[in-house]
Amino acid sequence: MAKKVTDESLLEMLLVCGGVKGAACRLSISENAIYKRLQNSEFRDKYDQLQGVVLSVATAKMATGLEKAVDAMLKILDDDSASPGLKMQAANGIMSHCARYIETNTIMHRLDALETELEERGNNNEQV
Repeated sequence: MAKKVTDESLLEMLLVCGGVKGAACRLSISENAIYKRLQNSEFRDKYDQLQGVVLSVATAKMATGLEKAVDAMLKILDDDSASPGLKMQAANGIMSHCARYIETNTIMHRLDALETELEERGNNNEQV
């Protein structure tokens, strides 16, 4: 007889284990059984919502350490006793992260503009 796992238990294990394979192992059920449950839109919506919460918490924690990380790299750049190689690594770290931030920010602004334009086009088509 197949083992019955509650939605709550499965959701918890998917989040704790980071995915289907780990959850299947911990719950002693097949990966196929989990994939079948994930095809249920109500279950999938719950999973996506909880996963979003987990990601939001993790992002907030990382953001609190961001200022310290930048300060640490800036201190290395200002430290006369730091080796040129270490200073170069700090400079490269700052520049590469900054470039990624600018790229991501630019893409997000462009995506927002496209979504707004599509919504306006959709609203105009509905009025016709």
